[in-house]
Amino acid sequence: MALSGIQIYKLLPQTNCKECGFPTCLAFAMKLAAKQVELGACPYVSDASKKQLAESSAPPIRSSPSRLAHRSKSGTKS
Repeated sequence: MALSGIQIYKLLPQTNCKECGFPTCLAFAMKLAAKQVELGACPYVSDASKKQLAESSAPPIRSSPSRLAHRSKSGTKS
């Protein structure tokens, strides 16, 4: 599930350095949530935050439709 701008903001350094091109980290976070800017534009984001943001932006893993259909017919997992 994608993070909101506020959730992203909490993971940023909150220095308001303006080096990303935005006046505040909150403004940057909102643009990041809208996928209008890349995280790499923030020179001070931590590796831990980068990892967490990358994980949250990954698409969800779904079961294949054939496995779901098989499971519902047999009542067991294949």
